[in-house]
Amino acid sequence: MVGEPDGSVQGTRRKKTWLWIAIAAVAAIVVAVIVYFAVTAGSSEGGTPTTSPSPSASSSASADGTDPSAQPTPDPSATPGTMPELAPVAPDQPSDNGEGLVAEITAMKAVQGEAVQAGEIAGPAVQFTLRLTNDTDAAIDLGLIAVNAYIGEGLTPAGGLVKPGAAPFEGTLDIGDSTDGVYVYSIPEGQRGDVTLTLDYRAGQPAFVFRGKVG
Repeated sequence: MVGEPDGSVQGTRRKKTWLWIAIAAVAAIVVAVIVYFAVTAGSSEGGTPTTSPSPSASSSASADGTDPSAQPTPDPSATPGTMPELAPVAPDQPSDNGEGLVAEITAMKAVQGEAVQAGEIAGPAVQFTLRLTNDTDAAIDLGLIAVNAYIGEGLTPAGGLVKPGAAPFEGTLDIGDSTDGVYVYSIPEGQRGDVTLTLDYRAGQPAFVFRGKVG
């Protein structure tokens, strides 16, 4: 007579059943993960990238980025021959730019220069008083003026001094007015026979040039 299956056989069947259920569940999870990433990647690749509009250039700016209304300042380091110049005149002669602006040296005086600022050297110097007369049709910005002095044929720059008595041009020179500026330069006594003094009043315009014996 055949007996009933014992408990061990039934237990083995239950274990196999749960094993297959577990395997099926894991497989379902794996498939779900794969499908999720596939859908996500597809939507990312097919999306349209968002870009921010670039700011438009200001219509008031020039092509090189400079402000066309700004007025350039003369370069005080420029030397004769590297900038527009009027024909040189003797130190005791006036110079006219042909447009109604006249420059002249009204006084020259030998002085003992004092060193009060960094870079200045005390010693023999010449004090120049320059006058500008404005008979043009517009006011002149005196803050743009650069005055320089050079010694000899080689145009060696003369050092500027504050004392005694320097009082550079400043403010605005109105139409029909005249004004004075005082400048002091270190110039040894034995080198005053050939001195060049330049007055540059605005970039792009010819500078006034005085050349000859000074002091």
